[in-house]
Amino acid sequence: MINQGDPFEGLYIVHCGMLKQSYQRRYDELITHFFLPGDVIGLDAIGYRCYAGTVATVETSGLRLIPFRCIEDLSSPEARLKELICCLSEAMHDEHTRLWQILNQPSDVKVAGFFITMSYKFRNQGCSPHSFRLPMSRQEIANYLCMASETACRIIKRFQKQGLLSARGHEYCILDPEGLTSIAEQ
Repeated sequence: MINQGDPFEGLYIVHCGMLKQSYQRRYDELITHFFLPGDVIGLDAIGYRCYAGTVATVETSGLRLIPFRCIEDLSSPEARLKELICCLSEAMHDEHTRLWQILNQPSDVKVAGFFITMSYKFRNQGCSPHSFRLPMSRQEIANYLCMASETACRIIKRFQKQGLLSARGHEYCILDPEGLTSIAEQ
């Protein structure tokens, strides 16, 4: 797929499935993004002309490459260009929101925010915002949220006991969206 440091070819639009982007540090890997249908891969590579992280599938996925030269060739504000700008804007907003959630937030706020964000993404795809399947492991979720795997698992179990969330394997159901949102907004 895409490896950290590969030359920038263009943007990829996710049509189906889920992918993750990770950044290889000296001794470990840091997951920096999960991509769902409708997301754009490669936004962080435009300025430096190389991909910042490795992108791998979490489950079977479908992508469409938009070569950057095609984007550069658009000289008039056509519908596709407007759609791309809207998509770029949404991606930047989502990433800023995620960074705000990660920095200096208690672990339970991070986990609640993660599930609320996933709910929002599934709703925008026309799927159920309350019941969904996340193919990534809990260890990958914890890595993405910059916390220990044990901590993420403990918080998910606590949310289950509180009646906020049900979790069976990769299947999640938000039972109390208002309660989870109130934790995420602390």
